[in-house]
Parts: sequence; C-alpha cells; structure tokens
Amino acid sequence: MPALRLLPDLEDALRSLPGVQAVSVVTSGSGEPTEVHVLAVPGKAAKQVVRDVQSLAMAGFGVDIDHRIVSVVQLGAQRPGELVEHAPGSARGDDARRAALLSVAVRSAGHDLSVTVTLGVGGEEFLGRADGSGTPTQRPRVAAAATLDAVAPLLGTPCDLEYAQVLPAGPHQVAVVVLTLLTPRSGPQVVTGSAVVRTAPEDAVCRAVLDALNRQLTG
Repeated sequence: MPALRLLPDLEDALRSLPGVQAVSVVTSGSGEPTEVHVLAVPGKAAKQVVRDVQSLAMAGFGVDIDHRIVSVVQLGAQRPGELVEHAPGSARGDDARRAALLSVAVRSAGHDLSVTVTLGVGGEEFLGRADGSGTPTQRPRVAAAATLDAVAPLLGTPCDLEYAQVLPAGPHQVAVVVLTLLTPRSGPQVVTGSAVVRTAPEDAVCRAVLDALNRQLTG
C-alpha cells in the first residue's frame, strides 16, 4: 500500500520553519500523522527541530505529533560532506529486542565514503561502520555493510550482503537488500528487506537491512 500524504498544508507550513529544507508527512487513512521526515540545515539541535515541528503543528493545525514519529536529517551537520540522520529514538515497548535505527552518519571525501550507523536495542546502543566507494552504485552497499556491522553482535550468526540498491518504484524510490544468513542447522538462508526513501537513500538502505533481519532478532 502506498504511503498516504493527506496533510499538504501542514507540510507547506513546516517547510517555512527556519532551517527546514524539505518535509514529508506520512498519514493514516484518517489523516493522522504516522511518520514525519524533515531535511534540515545544520546549526540547530535535532531535538529543537522536532519541538518546532510539534509546536507549529499544534498551534497552526491542532495536530498533536508524537516526537517518536519525527526523524530529522541534517546535511553537513558535523563536517563538509557529512550527513547525520536522527531517527525516532526508541523501539516499541511490546518488542524491546527489535533494533531501532538511531542515527546514520555519512561522510564523503572525494570518491571515498564512510558510513557510521547507530542502532538501539532494549536501551543499549550498537555502533557499526563501513568504508568504500562513493559512486552511486556502491553507496547503498556501504550503508548496508555499516548496518550489518552494527547488528552483527545481535545476530549470533554470519550474514553476507548479496545485493543493495535504491530502485525506482512508480513515483517513489525504494531501497532493496538481499542478505544470506549462514545458519548452522539449516544452512544458507536468503532474506530480503525494503524501505521507501523518505529523506536520505542511505537511511532507507539501513532500514531495509533491519526490515530483513528484525524477524531474526526478535524470533
């Protein structure tokens, strides 16, 4: 089912906030926001951006936005060529073992790319990093490898990256990954995951890896 976007006036208003460059508000069929993705310039703390979003939505539209559904991407937040993604920061209480994407930092230098991923599981944080080529075809693989590096201590079994790309799907871009889990009893097991690009492609690739593996982590 395609993501619904039933609050275009709210999106336009949020884009007028200082430092905000782009906004995507995903809604339920009744028009209730379920995801808010914000692309912002550096200079303001991500938590303050979230508070600004909440305040404007409530004051101008009477919409109460839970801070946990707001993710903020800040381009160049630490160094030129670096992107930092501040994702909703807690796993749901009914699934404490599910890995939540806390942040994605992407640093480019010439043709080189470095991606650092932070995951949160049950109140703990797990850090992963991968370096590689910054070419368009290789960037998704570097982001996926960083996510696998972060999740490795939780899996307890080797996992190989077979495929990672961002593909067009109608009007959307979708990150798709194919992984092979090497399980002792059943041998190689192929798993797949996908995620719609809301802000940065690297963020979507990381979420696609978690989509493929969270059943393994919570099963």
